[in-house]
Amino acid sequence: MSKAIAEQSNRLSIFWLKKHGYLHKDYSNMSGGINWSYGYSENKSSINFAIHRDNWGTPSEQAYIKLNYTHTDYWSGEKSEMDSKIELTTTPCRYGSRRYWFICPLYKSGRYCGRRVGVLFSIGKWFGCRHCGEIAYNSQMWGGRNKGFVSIPDIEKAEGEVKRWYYRGQPTRKHRRVIRLNEKFENGFLMMTAGLKKRYG
Repeated sequence: MSKAIAEQSNRLSIFWLKKHGYLHKDYSNMSGGINWSYGYSENKSSINFAIHRDNWGTPSEQAYIKLNYTHTDYWSGEKSEMDSKIELTTTPCRYGSRRYWFICPLYKSGRYCGRRVGVLFSIGKWFGCRHCGEIAYNSQMWGGRNKGFVSIPDIEKAEGEVKRWYYRGQPTRKHRRVIRLNEKFENGFLMMTAGLKKRYG
């Protein structure tokens, strides 16, 4: 079965949300929207979202994002009004800050996914991780053409190897590696987005 291509799929990125201020530490609730279009295609779509942080600023904080959108079936044209709630989680970042992640809400083969991911993709009526949607990045499909590509699994593996995040107030060696991978991933994502914008307008 051929995989869908990430760069050609509607997606919601935690890094995009951060870049545009939707995860600002001084606000407990924020809302916005995204419009998608590719090239000169008339097939355009959009989504509205709202980010909520209950018990904001406390150890028991619970964060989630609510997605509101209209799904149109590709074959029948039938429209469905969708209202989806997706949990957010955090990992420690440099100098004591936190990085947010989505928790994939989908079920596949009767099992809950629950992966911590930085990007959600449109999969049928729902949004979920690329594993559930069998979605691949161009760089993965083209082999060595993009040898320096950093993926979320690379970051998760590096985070799993960290036993201690700080020593004497400074990030440990393995923590610094996680920071470098995160920065490389974000830079690659921004470059990819800029390349697609230049190519498709």
